[in-house]
Amino acid sequence: MRIEDSLKILNFTNEQYEPTFSFKSDSADIVLFQTPQSQDCDTFEKAEKLITPQGVKDKSVLKYAPKPDIVIAGEKKKAGIVVDTSKNILYRYDKDGNPINAYLIASGKKSTPTDKGVRIVTHKEKFPYKSALGTKRRRAPRDYGPMIICLKKLDPKTGEQSKTGEFIHGCRSYEKTFESTPDRYVSHGCMRMDNNVIKELAPTVEKGEIVIIK
Repeated sequence: MRIEDSLKILNFTNEQYEPTFSFKSDSADIVLFQTPQSQDCDTFEKAEKLITPQGVKDKSVLKYAPKPDIVIAGEKKKAGIVVDTSKNILYRYDKDGNPINAYLIASGKKSTPTDKGVRIVTHKEKFPYKSALGTKRRRAPRDYGPMIICLKKLDPKTGEQSKTGEFIHGCRSYEKTFESTPDRYVSHGCMRMDNNVIKELAPTVEKGEIVIIK
């Protein structure tokens, strides 16, 4: 038997994949490599349905990400994170302002909504937050999940910083945060993420990064 005949067992028919490199033999099409097809998202509504708490990197989804451009004290900057509280989506950008991921999050309840405006990353903290003396996160660390991205308010006109108790962090219960409350307005103002996601995201976020909350 020729090698080409033995390769007939290869049969890629999954509609989610398409060959990116192949060649023909006398008896078979030999697929050497495959990549996922990009989703056909011609409206934001279609794109939004694909975004999960675990994130999505599909370019057809990320093309709807808001612009991260902002002026701080007269200097043009690009935010590393933009949060859309109307849809509870957190967008992550690279240093050039290109969107690289979008995550479903949870934000403040209607009685305690997440404040809109500009923030700056001051530092990051890890469970059980022993260094945060006299704070709620020290008293009830499990409410914040495994990591916190700590923020301060930033006045875009002056660059002045001020305290805020609203941070980006994990959650005590995935089910109560993302499944029991479909609208995901559940916190006292903080922005909650999936615990596995915050552990991956937080190490990539640097002190001084700009966060825009819309």
